[in-house]
Amino acid sequence: MLKQELSLIGKILTLEELNNFMIENNYYSIHNDLSEKEIQDCLNEGVIAFENKTQDSIEDIYTYIEFELSDRNKLKITNIFEM
Repeated sequence: MLKQELSLIGKILTLEELNNFMIENNYYSIHNDLSEKEIQDCLNEGVIAFENKTQDSIEDIYTYIEFELSDRNKLKITNIFEM
């Protein structure tokens, strides 16, 4: 289920590059769900969640992407999982 998303592990991306990748893979933009302050909180915590547009479950399942901040606000993707 996370085949495309798992390919991100180890890559270094800007937040917008990550967001665009997720949009291309049927996720909602983080800018639809989160305020700028909430996005900054995610960056500080090292994890951000995306909601899939095509999920069939009654419960909301999010894809969480863990990262380390590297040079100039770039994200080094370290882990991806669903909950």
